[in-house]
Amino acid sequence: MHKSGKTLVLNAGDYRAEIVTVGAGLASLTHRGRHLVIPHAPEEMPLAHLGKVLIPWPNRITDGRYTFDGETLTPAINDRASNTAIHGLLAWQNWQIAGQTPSSVTLTAFLPPTYGYPFMLAAEITYQLVESAGLSARILSKNLGDRAAPYGAGVHPYLTCNQQPIDRCELQLPACDIFDVPTSTRGAVRELDFQAPRTIGSTQIDHTFHPLDVGSRWEVRLTDPQSAMAVWLRSNQPWIQIYSGEKLERRGLAVEPMSCPPDAFNSGVDLVVLGPGDAHQMSFEIGCE
Repeated sequence: MHKSGKTLVLNAGDYRAEIVTVGAGLASLTHRGRHLVIPHAPEEMPLAHLGKVLIPWPNRITDGRYTFDGETLTPAINDRASNTAIHGLLAWQNWQIAGQTPSSVTLTAFLPPTYGYPFMLAAEITYQLVESAGLSARILSKNLGDRAAPYGAGVHPYLTCNQQPIDRCELQLPACDIFDVPTSTRGAVRELDFQAPRTIGSTQIDHTFHPLDVGSRWEVRLTDPQSAMAVWLRSNQPWIQIYSGEKLERRGLAVEPMSCPPDAFNSGVDLVVLGPGDAHQMSFEIGCE
């Protein structure tokens, strides 16, 4: 055991991944030795939620307060800069190993009731490496309790073209509505329109994107023209948080598929309500060309 729990190594063809049990995190993903996500040493506590699974809410709950079923609840504020409860309750918990092969691993976690989230969940993630396609992941959560529970899910990988500065990389996003964080104000932010691939340069991004083609699979692609390396993340989740990684010296771009937007526990927008015995599933893939 170390600061990230246990390390599990997956291999398939030219792909290699390191999964850590704390936060069911993606600690590294390489193809022919080149990094597709910003890595962290498993022996270290990673910055900026690198690779963590975000359950039972992604992003944030404003002021650490929400009302559900007539009850006001106050999860702990763990981001003082924004005065929010951020990224759920399982990102820093140690998940259990339920099964492993040379190219896949399944991790599970039990989320007991707390004062700020008095609901009971079982969570599971399966990572699978495929020689021809890269990494796929499926997250499944189930309400084990006897009452309905508010729920959201997301993940926090940082795409990178072998840790080259994103300033020199090109970014391509699907057609999206764009929202500011934390005000959730929608607007046509011209400098954040990356439907046609273009160089990121000095653009700072910390915004929420809502793909217009709801329910369809979308792709976010980061390309380094100098090395001809391209990395992509695909999912069908209705929301994406994009962050230009200033906390990590802009060596990568956070691309976070989410089932709901920031502060969904208050706004109710795309909030999942799991009845007793209900389950929710999400998936994503990361690969390169």
